[in-house]
Amino acid sequence: MFNYLKRSLALVFLACGVSLALMQSCAQTASPPGGKKDTLAPKVIQSVPLNKSKNFRGKKLDLTFNEYVTVKNLNQELLITPNIGTYDTRIRPMGLSILIDSALKPNTTYTFNFRNAIEDVSERNVGKNIKLVFSTSDLIDSLQISGRVRHVQTNKKLENILIGLYPYTDTLSIEKNKPYYFTKTDTAGVYQLENVAAGKYYMAAFLDLNNNLLYNSNKEVVDFITEPFIDLQSNQTRDFQVALQNLDPLKVAKTTTTAKTALIEFNRGISRADLTKSPLAYQIEVNRGIRFYAGNVERKDTLVFQAQLADSLGREITQTFRIKFREQVTKGKPIKTPYKYDVFPAMGKSLSPLDSIRIRLQKPVQGFNSQLVYFETGDDERSFLPDAGFRWNDIGNELTILKDYLPIRAKFTLAIEKKAFVSVEQDSSEAFKQSYEFQDLENYGSISGSVNTTKTNTAYVVQLIHPDTKEVLYETKTSKAFNFPYIEPATYEMRAIEDRNKNGRWDIGNFKDKTKPEAIYFFPNKLKIKANFQLTDLWISTQ
Repeated sequence: MFNYLKRSLALVFLACGVSLALMQSCAQTASPPGGKKDTLAPKVIQSVPLNKSKNFRGKKLDLTFNEYVTVKNLNQELLITPNIGTYDTRIRPMGLSILIDSALKPNTTYTFNFRNAIEDVSERNVGKNIKLVFSTSDLIDSLQISGRVRHVQTNKKLENILIGLYPYTDTLSIEKNKPYYFTKTDTAGVYQLENVAAGKYYMAAFLDLNNNLLYNSNKEVVDFITEPFIDLQSNQTRDFQVALQNLDPLKVAKTTTTAKTALIEFNRGISRADLTKSPLAYQIEVNRGIRFYAGNVERKDTLVFQAQLADSLGREITQTFRIKFREQVTKGKPIKTPYKYDVFPAMGKSLSPLDSIRIRLQKPVQGFNSQLVYFETGDDERSFLPDAGFRWNDIGNELTILKDYLPIRAKFTLAIEKKAFVSVEQDSSEAFKQSYEFQDLENYGSISGSVNTTKTNTAYVVQLIHPDTKEVLYETKTSKAFNFPYIEPATYEMRAIEDRNKNGRWDIGNFKDKTKPEAIYFFPNKLKIKANFQLTDLWISTQ
């Protein structure tokens, strides 16, 4: 009898457990298996006012969608032209409302472009081309301007570049005036300004980093029309090529002094420095700093002298330097450090027929013994160079051994003996040796062609650049035809700079006087160079 009761109770508990498990599984929610994934973007099924409405003068806009939606980054994504001032937003599960604080302007066509702000809740599908256009008069403005934006130096298509259209005045400044109409480029660098009224406009494109609709020349790339205005009476296409145009004047940003050196850092790059009247040795560091060396000057005195500097725009200024070094503190015997230098081409690199050997020193040189720099061309065979084989830069921190003075040997060794160089701080260089060999000419490729231009008396700088980093790898100056005879096998991009002022480098423009940067023209395709391979008759179009 006891065993029978025991088995009965066990069956009761088992039945209760199964029932609870079934009840729990019924209570759990789960997505039904199968079915197609929702790939459809939300659509507007109702709006107040209706799209393309006329004579609307209300202060509340309503949009209702065909499914549940979420609104993301509305302040950044929603573009309203012309500007309506401040407004409030109310979000509903299947829509949103916009409450306008001030009255709308008469005889005006408004466009509310929501771009990527609207997504459905289930799959985050972004609503496409969600716009609301209406007019406060009985006319809908219908003109449009479209185009593409690229970066001048890289030819890259740029996203989120603001395209601004300004009512024309002869005192207009894009730094101080907000555009009347504006839009932004998509991921392909394409823009379209729609529902624009006929009239005279100025036009500019810039990267509005702080979303204030004003151009900031310090940080934002820009391009602009050079004519006074566009007389818009029909649809137009306008392409832009933006570049940074930092017009802040060159000035000292920071000064750091020690007992041995003084580093003067500027707020922008330095392209040229005439310091021939400087009583101190110096060198330019990282393109925007000048380091002066005390040498044997009296540290208790403040040195005052002037120099001519040119910034990265080529604008020249006269800079007054006032330098006072700190007092020398002697703590025991000073520790001498070797005078360091780097040699190019570096270890393991072969020489091409166009290569010279460069020796870049850590600081300016004060003494150089040319007899301690020579070539070893065989067993106990040394080749010394005449003075004409050496060329120093103006600063005295880089020595070039000219290619015409390199040994006529397949292999040789550069030898630099100890104390060949003595710096302005009296430290001397260590001994060094590096072996070189000339690359077999069959291991190179070549590129030749011409700049396709109708302009006369125009100079070009043709460059082969790295396709990813945009580093300049080869360069030649020409009026039309170009030739790169010894190219390492690799993939390159090719571009031609229109060198208007013939200074051999690219110069940026000035938006204030409507001067464009020097134009850069790109060969349309990447160039893959193989060993012993020639690419000829290439044309870089300037049209």
